[in-house]
Amino acid sequence: MSSGEKVIAVMGPTGVGKSSFIQSSVPPDLRAKVMVGHGLGSETKEVQPLSWITENGTKVKLVDTPGFDDSREDLTDVQVLKMIATFLTNEHGENSQLTGLIYVHRISDTRVGGTSQRNLRMFRKLCGTDSLKNVVIVTTMWDKVTPEEGLQREQELKSSNNLFKLLLDGEATMMRHERTAESATKVINRLLGKTATTTQIVREIMQETKTLEETAAGGELHGEFQALLKRHKEEMENLKAGWEAVTQRERAEERKRMEQVIATLSRQLDELRRGINVAPIGKYVLIKCVQNSASNE
Repeated sequence: MSSGEKVIAVMGPTGVGKSSFIQSSVPPDLRAKVMVGHGLGSETKEVQPLSWITENGTKVKLVDTPGFDDSREDLTDVQVLKMIATFLTNEHGENSQLTGLIYVHRISDTRVGGTSQRNLRMFRKLCGTDSLKNVVIVTTMWDKVTPEEGLQREQELKSSNNLFKLLLDGEATMMRHERTAESATKVINRLLGKTATTTQIVREIMQETKTLEETAAGGELHGEFQALLKRHKEEMENLKAGWEAVTQRERAEERKRMEQVIATLSRQLDELRRGINVAPIGKYVLIKCVQNSASNE
């Protein structure tokens, strides 16, 4: 890793324009390396860093990350959390400085649905309040709305406690990306001028020696999985009571579907408990991810 490299992470749900923003931000010779999706699915399957040196000699690493709502069957939310947590902890050292966190949101969304709310909650848990001064909320898809619609939605995003008001109150900034290199560069330059920050999840893992499951972000997923697991088990019990009203084939298909959902949730909980490996100061150490289970054996 280059000495003094400044790192900026780009986060947000699938399909909001993270990769397109990055493509506008990097030098022309790097743009072909950015995978940009044009359908409903996401092209970003892993943490994808791109590095370059600015005209004034600043070393920059801009990082694309998967969203927590990805439709792909081969990537779970726990895997996304582990990727991001591993990257952030491994970047925490003398040779790199996390100076920016970008959260991307579509201004064209007429309402902020459950997926966007969930990604925003995870972003808050990952960053914590101390890093908000290093956060820029980037709004995209301005060409999909009229100026009046865009301005109205921008004000709603800024004023709602359920959306970005809490981040902005903590010294985060909101900026527009208008599909131009100029608007993207303004965002990057603003963050390059920031003092390096330590995110909440890095502090929890590396300083407080918490397991991934014990972190605020891990706890958010754990709570969601437990609630879903409970709900699906209750639904299966309720189905049994009404099974005489359905055919044997329908009964078998529904039971199989419910069992698959429960098994998937259980696997994600197990994966969350196993935690991650991180490399502070160049040396891999196993974070105490399995201490609780080991002590119970």
